[in-house]
Amino acid sequence: MDQLANIRNIMSNNTGWTETLNKDRAAGVIIQNGKVLLIHRIREDREYWVFPGGGVEENETIEEALDREMAEELSIVVQEKNFLFKIENVGRNEHHFLISRYEGEPKIGGPEAERMNDKNQYILTWVSVEQLNSINLFPDKAKEIVSEFVDKT
Repeated sequence: MDQLANIRNIMSNNTGWTETLNKDRAAGVIIQNGKVLLIHRIREDREYWVFPGGGVEENETIEEALDREMAEELSIVVQEKNFLFKIENVGRNEHHFLISRYEGEPKIGGPEAERMNDKNQYILTWVSVEQLNSINLFPDKAKEIVSEFVDKT
């Protein structure tokens, strides 16, 4: 199954998923002690991982979307970020930023916390860079770039 079909399968029960996929996405890459902060998603019988982030809203810059998403989703305030890369993923642009300094302790918040139940989980997890290639992390291209970036630093 190609990645687009897989994502459509994952998102099929999510109201408004097509609108979400049509928006640009801002994602945060937080690396500490050789580990990357990811969201482990468990939905019904599906399991996958994503970089924290979300869609850019109308009249919002990509940087503003990143700050808002990190505050909502991770309960942190971004203090220092640097653009890492942009990729196209299932027809939309994803903008990934290295977050090198933030205030607060990452924990799931906002709509994600409200939607959590036994069949819909958002679990913040620090994953070692060595493990990135062995987990079902979307998108694949971002996983490759982040792994290479960490190897160079």
